[in-house]
Amino acid sequence: MLTVLLEISQDGLLRRFEASGHAGSDAGRNIACAAATILLRTAGRECTARGIVAAGGSGARGEMALEVAAGAGDAWLKGVTDFLVRGMSDLAWEYPDQIAFRVETTEVAHGTEEGRSGKERP
Repeated sequence: MLTVLLEISQDGLLRRFEASGHAGSDAGRNIACAAATILLRTAGRECTARGIVAAGGSGARGEMALEVAAGAGDAWLKGVTDFLVRGMSDLAWEYPDQIAFRVETTEVAHGTEEGRSGKERP
């Protein structure tokens, strides 16, 4: 099972995402897993291209994470956030046995460094 978490600030902007695991049993050949990977990787690369990523990468096969720098708030990032929420929600709906997706909202606005939601991570 592929588990994806999007953490979004109170003002609706992406703070971070985490993905781990594989959709289906045939790692590297599953359409649901490939679709999720492309959505997340493209969002990460576009953030990097704009210089707003604090940290991110893929620690090992089947793992990916990205953290957006605090204060990186604009309409473009809101669009990326909405795109990821819609895309991942659609994938989880279409492939419920292969993708577990959730969104957490932080307790603070994006431009601050105060605490996180404290909820469990995948």
